[in-house]
Amino acid sequence: MKLSSKAKYGIKACHILGLNYPDNSVSASALESYIAVSSKYLEKIMRLLTKRNIVSASRGASGGYYLARSPEEITIGEIVRALEDDMEIVECVKGDAKCKCCPSSGVWKRLYEGINKLLDDMTLKQMIDGELQ
Repeated sequence: MKLSSKAKYGIKACHILGLNYPDNSVSASALESYIAVSSKYLEKIMRLLTKRNIVSASRGASGGYYLARSPEEITIGEIVRALEDDMEIVECVKGDAKCKCCPSSGVWKRLYEGINKLLDDMTLKQMIDGELQ
């Protein structure tokens, strides 16, 4: 399984915002430089993170992006799921849906649950503090 670059860049952006939390916002141009992405791609990533109440933005001369909540309250799982369509590795893993046609549905459901538990056990604060090395 390979995650898209959205997750990689989104986590990097949140890390930078976390380093500046709560005192400073970070401009879009500064984020583009730090994580080496185009403005359009960054905007797409930040829009997805904003929808999930991970990131907020302010307009104006001193505007920019900032974390909507403290780094202790944001899990790596939240960030990744916001950017990777909820990490649904196959159709039948989420909710109460039971795939009746596939004998391997239990395997995929356990994999999905395991990945999400691992990601949810890691906070942005732990990443900022270097605890996830």
